[in-house]
Amino acid sequence: MERRIELLCAWCGPAFLLVFVVGLWFVAGLIPPPSPSDSAEHIAAFYRAHAGQVRLGMLICMLGSVLLAPFVALISRQIRRSSPRLELLADVQLICGVIGIVILLLFELLMATIAFRPDMSPQVLRAFNDFAWTTLLWPFSPFSLEYAAIGIAVLMDRREHPLHPRSVGLVSLFVAVLFALGGPTLWVIHGAFSWDGLLTLWVVLGSFGLWVSVMCRSMIQAIAHEGEIATRK
Repeated sequence: MERRIELLCAWCGPAFLLVFVVGLWFVAGLIPPPSPSDSAEHIAAFYRAHAGQVRLGMLICMLGSVLLAPFVALISRQIRRSSPRLELLADVQLICGVIGIVILLLFELLMATIAFRPDMSPQVLRAFNDFAWTTLLWPFSPFSLEYAAIGIAVLMDRREHPLHPRSVGLVSLFVAVLFALGGPTLWVIHGAFSWDGLLTLWVVLGSFGLWVSVMCRSMIQAIAHEGEIATRK
């Protein structure tokens, strides 16, 4: 039963990705987002025309975001299980993972507020829109620290048969660096580093999808391996 619960938690990562992409992209129509260089009137017109879609999309995203909780919790548990020396890294990873979920929920709350009051002043609406997208794509530090903690923990597992392969640690560290590309977002409204740009939007979100996929596969393999060891005993 315990392994079944762990497998369910592992699959919650890809399930989150699927639900979040459907809600944000295909229902709300917010990928790509309104450009930070757009006028207040242009942004207000977009939300007024798509208020119903945005409301429904944010509801779907909100339901999907909580799926990250079991995924993050399982990562922390597996780090603890790999070595007692790594328990502090597991705590760091878990805390940063929870902060990441809060960031997602705050983004969804801001977007839902815009869709709830699309008749507000265009200037105020644009301010809410700016707040929402900077909330999602600028605060990279908790995400980077979480992935760095995972990467270090994986690379520090020096056993003959580590719980996760070294490649998972390297991917986690690489994604931790890529998330820092969201840092310049507050300084630009055009180009690759704006929140609708190549680096801040597509590279960051794409690297997150890669990390979830790699982590999910490795966790499922680790669960199967531990099951085989338990059966032999």
